[in-house]
Amino acid sequence: MDSVKARKQGNSVMVTLSSSLGISAGQEFYITKNPDDSILLVPKVTDIYQNVRPGEFDDIDDDHISRNFQPQGKELADD
Repeated sequence: MDSVKARKQGNSVMVTLSSSLGISAGQEFYITKNPDDSILLVPKVTDIYQNVRPGEFDDIDDDHISRNFQPQGKELADD
């Protein structure tokens, strides 16, 4: 396991990531600090369904809720 050292740069603390991780310069991430103090970087994706093949996420046969769902027109109402 590689290790890195945090360093101060201006008003920020920086960590350098190895190019062996395959991260491109300018790539954006969501960042979360977990209760155990681990840090999670999740790549931002503009459209998670951009490269989906037809039927790839079709689970209608396995989903009894959506299979029998009949919209009533007030599903998003606050009352």
